[in-house]
Amino acid sequence: MIPDGLSSRNGLDRLALWFENFASHEVNSTSPLYGRLTHGVAQHEDLLELASHATREPIPNMLFGAVHYLLLKGAAHPLAAYYPSVSGADTRTDDPLPALRDFCRQYRAEIIHLLQTRRVQTNEVNRCAVLLPAFGLVARQEPGRKLALIEIGASAGLNLLWDYYRYDYGAGRKVGPADAALALTNEPRGAQFPPIPAALPIVCDRLGLDLNPVDLRDEDAVLWLRALIWPEHAQRADRLQQALAIAQAYLPEVRSGDALDLLPDALNHSDEDCAVCVYHSFVINQFSEEARQRLTDLLAEGSQQRPIYRLSIEWMHSPRPQLELRTYRGGAEVDHAILAACDGHATWMEWLGPA
Repeated sequence: MIPDGLSSRNGLDRLALWFENFASHEVNSTSPLYGRLTHGVAQHEDLLELASHATREPIPNMLFGAVHYLLLKGAAHPLAAYYPSVSGADTRTDDPLPALRDFCRQYRAEIIHLLQTRRVQTNEVNRCAVLLPAFGLVARQEPGRKLALIEIGASAGLNLLWDYYRYDYGAGRKVGPADAALALTNEPRGAQFPPIPAALPIVCDRLGLDLNPVDLRDEDAVLWLRALIWPEHAQRADRLQQALAIAQAYLPEVRSGDALDLLPDALNHSDEDCAVCVYHSFVINQFSEEARQRLTDLLAEGSQQRPIYRLSIEWMHSPRPQLELRTYRGGAEVDHAILAACDGHATWMEWLGPA
């Protein structure tokens, strides 16, 4: 939850710093439009006050997602001319901030409603390309066993279907169904090449957990996922549409509720001869410290019956997002490895783990 008091002077100063950090760490190099707008928001109290109505983190994503959503939905305003996702390739290049401020005044009520009722949800299916080597390591440790998948923060379940996609890591390293409807790419960097499995591990069961799952039949909910993608990122938007089409065909099960309440039952969802993989990406930042500890405790407790593997891509206390693999066995965490660093949209990874 968002800390109390963000609408105070002190709170607005903290919020301004949050937007500046968002600019420098996430959008300056990947979205020229959001880079300019983010710096502008940080310098204008009216926009910071509006953003302070968000009840969920991360606030910059929430504010820009709300604005983008309204534009994609057809809100008539000059601001649309700055968004390639709305106006096409012929976009304006002058300062977009005055248009944003006017848009936010005109659609203030609608933006506040979105800030208080929506949340940032998983929409980057390319994360599967970073997760895959970790799934391969689990399969290597559990020869002959299929994988039982449990994703925390599954949203629409797109990352539950990673074995339906094809992967291209360059240097001739491809894996996955040759006729897959979606092909994902990732650029390995650094001295080590990731240990890409020769064939995709076999999945025996898949289950998602989410506080507010995305109904794949709800066009409005799907549009919100689209709105969370940066306006210039046409390739990511295309990937999302392809992944949604696959998910709409298979409709993976995503249970609604607090993941920590649902997890104990979920751990027993699959057959005993399956290797349980619990995974999450860019979710833990929305958990309180207590909730993070409870998740660890639940996984340790659940491992008294059989090993549990925890795969994660998170960006909490490191310069870049990290892929990590933890193993729980006999009621305790017995192994923890940092496997790779990557960027926020999983376009590249630097392998740091075992070959």
